[in-house]
Amino acid sequence: MKKAVVLFITLILGINSFGQSTSNKELENSINGLFESYSYYNRFVGSVLISKDNHIIYQKSFGYADLEGHKKNTKTSIFSIASLTKSLTAVGIMRLVEDGKLTLETPISTYFLDFMPDYSKDITIQHLLNNSAGMEANIGRTDDNGNGLMPEETAITFNEVIEKFKDSKLKFEPGTGYDYNNFGYFLLANIIEKVSGQSYADFMQQTVFKPAGMKNTAIASFKSVNQKAQPYLGLGMTEFIKFNSPFHPSWLMGAADMNSTTVDLFKFMQALDNGILLKPTSVNKIYTATQAMGVNEMLSGLGWVIDHKGDEKWIYNNGLLPGYASVMGSLPENNIKIIILSNATSVNPVADEFQGEVTFVPEITDKIIALLQGKNIENLLTPNTNIDNSISDETDTYQLDNQHSLLLKNKGNTYILETTGTEPWSVFTYAFSRNANEHDLSSETALFFANAMSSQNFEGLVNYANDQMKGFLGTEEGLAQLKGMWANFLQHAGKFMSYNIYKIEGDEVKNVHIRFHFETVDIGIVLSINADHKIQGMFMDDAVKTNHINTVKLVQISETDFFINGHQNGGMQDLKISVSDTELILTDGSINFKAEILNP
Repeated sequence: MKKAVVLFITLILGINSFGQSTSNKELENSINGLFESYSYYNRFVGSVLISKDNHIIYQKSFGYADLEGHKKNTKTSIFSIASLTKSLTAVGIMRLVEDGKLTLETPISTYFLDFMPDYSKDITIQHLLNNSAGMEANIGRTDDNGNGLMPEETAITFNEVIEKFKDSKLKFEPGTGYDYNNFGYFLLANIIEKVSGQSYADFMQQTVFKPAGMKNTAIASFKSVNQKAQPYLGLGMTEFIKFNSPFHPSWLMGAADMNSTTVDLFKFMQALDNGILLKPTSVNKIYTATQAMGVNEMLSGLGWVIDHKGDEKWIYNNGLLPGYASVMGSLPENNIKIIILSNATSVNPVADEFQGEVTFVPEITDKIIALLQGKNIENLLTPNTNIDNSISDETDTYQLDNQHSLLLKNKGNTYILETTGTEPWSVFTYAFSRNANEHDLSSETALFFANAMSSQNFEGLVNYANDQMKGFLGTEEGLAQLKGMWANFLQHAGKFMSYNIYKIEGDEVKNVHIRFHFETVDIGIVLSINADHKIQGMFMDDAVKTNHINTVKLVQISETDFFINGHQNGGMQDLKISVSDTELILTDGSINFKAEILNP
């Protein structure tokens, strides 16, 4: 009998073990499928490490660390971790706090007597750590008033930086607001040197890197040049370009000057959890000495951000430099850690403008977390190589509405989608160029406004305003502002072409979205219209996109389904196309637009 019981228990344990193993394997396959799909379109290059209960459940590298040398990324590849540096610098400061050499309340005037003397006595160590110091002075970022400095290729000393910022002032009272500030961590690194009597690099090596077992991590240098993941631009495109003009790390000391591996950062996070680097009370302080960031309920801790994904707390930090992107975070309730290091961005995020994503690391991270929480995600659609491509060349025409049609062409087994209509338009901006179906008194009000703006004839416009807006639309000063706004549009967007109402939303109060189509840029304005069909407010519509590409190449997913790579078409959103014998469906996000075939 005992033997039978033992056998039964063994079978049950085996079944449970098999079920758990299968579940873990499915999760691993799902995560791998996610990265493979992004890697296929060159949207991810780098290394990944994910752990659960201190066991690595996924670890893989993608793309090249050195294209010219034909060296692929591996788990030992060393990346610039950009602003993840701040999380480690914060641990160094907290170690000095533990040792009684400073406090979080210590004012920075203690160390910098001549720097911002009118304000430095009110700025504390904690303010620097959680980005609540309110200083105009910043590095790597400039505000609307031109305050701040961009890093350069040549080295700079601490005193030279201080001299450049000697006349800086405060944007707000320290501790009362949030403003991301690299210069604050530059000061913290110097405070470490002043208090410890060591160089910042030596202190971090002795206090953080060595105790945590981080053998491939260093300040402002790569422990092994052979393991360096070179920085590249061109993420998501067909070719990468090596970034040859990096900043000198002296500009970003303490803020973004560390280089490390996914394995070393995993060791760092474990050492922080296990009390190797700091006492539990100090670690708790890192996550609780916070400043509200003004976005949802996000909090800026000491070198970390405290957020939520679903119902779970998400503690993380991310980094971005030209050619490098990174994230390091944990879901502490389930003891999950996620580390992603990448050596490619789409452009130089400091010097170049790009409509699309500079890096897909945040997007990928959100999808990983969704998978870990048992949710479904959508991978990027990749081509099906088992499709019969023996179809002869043909062209089908599909009509979306009276003004917009699509030509689906198959030439030599390559599918092309071309837009045609009463005016040039792009498949990426159809949601804005089509007319809204609704037509009522609110839309008539909006049309009157649109005509008044485009013709610059404002006679009668005041009759469409409520009492408050009459003080704007019914005065010379208000109309002068509208005229100045239109002149600015013409100066920067080129010749005016047309306008349309593309969306109306709301019940009693309606928000009517107007798109003004110019030669180079489309501009959106939203009118808030009350129940009496009077304008009660207006604001710019940042949702409106501009794209002039009217022919795109399709990626065939199945015999009837296609993928449009938006990132390679001006940094736009991805689209999907599905065709049948009678219609074509254009999918833009969660919206489906149907087009009827004209030549079945």
